[in-house]
Amino acid sequence: MFSSVTDMFDKLRERFQPEKARGDNGLIAFELSGEGGGNFWLQVSEGALNMGEGAPPADADAILRAEATDLMKIMGGELNPMMAFMAGKVKVERNMGMVMKLMGWFGM
Repeated sequence: MFSSVTDMFDKLRERFQPEKARGDNGLIAFELSGEGGGNFWLQVSEGALNMGEGAPPADADAILRAEATDLMKIMGGELNPMMAFMAGKVKVERNMGMVMKLMGWFGM
């Protein structure tokens, strides 16, 4: 498990698999509520990863909303992403396909 959302994003950077993101371009905004929440973003461009905290640098292709603890469980492999989505723990606006690619980019 991750100690914080910031820790989770730091560790995701280490797990990024550029070969799986080659040809993909997208910006995902994360609006996380609850303890440790906040706004974060992740951008993939031709196999390169850029991440940050706060408002995304441009209009996001997808917006993912969740409790910070639920997202940490998903990214840590403790909560099935599809089950979380079906249970309403994760909500996605705009491009759902972009969020689905996210798992592949990080080898999940």
